[in-house]
Amino acid sequence: MNTENINLGDTVTDFGDTTKLVRQALSNINTDDGNGDWEQKYVLKTVLQEVEEMIIELNLKGSVRERSNGLIEFRNPKLGSVYGRTKEEISEKIAKKLRELQSHIKKPTKKKKSKTPLLSDFYRTSYLPYKQSKNKARNTIIGYESNMRYIVAHGFDKPLGDYTSINIEEFLYSIPQTRKRQIMQGFLNNLFNRAIAQLIIRENPCTPIEKMEHDGTVGTAIEFWEQKIFFKTLFETPKLSLVKKYYLLFVFLTGTRRNEALGVRQCDVDFERKVMHISGTKTDGSDRYIPLFPMIEKILQNLSPENGLYFPFSYKVADDALKICTKNHRLHDLRHTFGTIQICVENVNIKTVSLWLGHSNIQTTLKTYTHPDQLDKALFLRGDISEEEKIPLLKEQYEEILRMIHEFLG
Repeated sequence: MNTENINLGDTVTDFGDTTKLVRQALSNINTDDGNGDWEQKYVLKTVLQEVEEMIIELNLKGSVRERSNGLIEFRNPKLGSVYGRTKEEISEKIAKKLRELQSHIKKPTKKKKSKTPLLSDFYRTSYLPYKQSKNKARNTIIGYESNMRYIVAHGFDKPLGDYTSINIEEFLYSIPQTRKRQIMQGFLNNLFNRAIAQLIIRENPCTPIEKMEHDGTVGTAIEFWEQKIFFKTLFETPKLSLVKKYYLLFVFLTGTRRNEALGVRQCDVDFERKVMHISGTKTDGSDRYIPLFPMIEKILQNLSPENGLYFPFSYKVADDALKICTKNHRLHDLRHTFGTIQICVENVNIKTVSLWLGHSNIQTTLKTYTHPDQLDKALFLRGDISEEEKIPLLKEQYEEILRMIHEFLG
């Protein structure tokens, strides 16, 4: 017999053919027990008692009472009130209500299995090979891998067709670092666009989501007195290998971004022509050529590339290397220092510095790298020295830094 579970008050009762069940209960109550004393046992029972016994027999929760108009009322939290003058009338009405209640119970529907692949599977079999075919820089690929690991580790790996704008937005806002939110939003957006191109999904769930805001701080140049401490620590610390020391010098002397420096390969350096290719991906002008400065040439000649890479380690290793030498600055501040020195101290043309830095337009260079006071705040607060006299004093301090580096390189 097919059954459905209906919770009536505190009791769970199994109902299939509810009318048959109610009548069976009545039959059990009104059947002669063979002793010939049926009338004697039941004739004196009131309708109220009969209904009470029927309710117990049916295992229903509720109360039975006789109203002032003579009607018997049975009350149940699920069925409500049932009225009648006889047990049979009440039993039929209960059976009817149970059938109605049973007809409104929705059978659980089986969840349709998604036909789209898991995000991680799509990434591994399709997206990553596609990006690798585009000759993306090694550190760009490392970034993709890091993003995918983060998604899987935080339980956000699901079939492509199961993602919605709402759950993606919730996931993005669960990331504490605002810059990481931006990176992850772009990563997911590109993944879904690739899935659309392959006709796996029809719409990109990232499209309606507003761009994540990044509340990052603006970089600043390192003052010369701090540079002296920084380089003294860098050259003397036993905690850093020579290649890591060379890496920090490379960033300081070229103004390259962290991952750009990590991506420099042996084939990017032309020792004969004294130029170096920087494979940038951040802006339209970030892929560029810069001079092979004399100190940089010496650094690279002292290194033995590993699989073609001069600096074969991750961006985290690079960041940690800087923290050993200074707790007050980020790696990007070395780039900021290079740009500020070239424009404000060495007096290199702003357009030239903009090209070296890989800026998409000169306005970025003008806005960010034309503040000589960042190199020596105390000097620029002095009123007894003219502005023209301050630049030569900055130049003297920079030459002292260069001498420290030159002595280290030997």
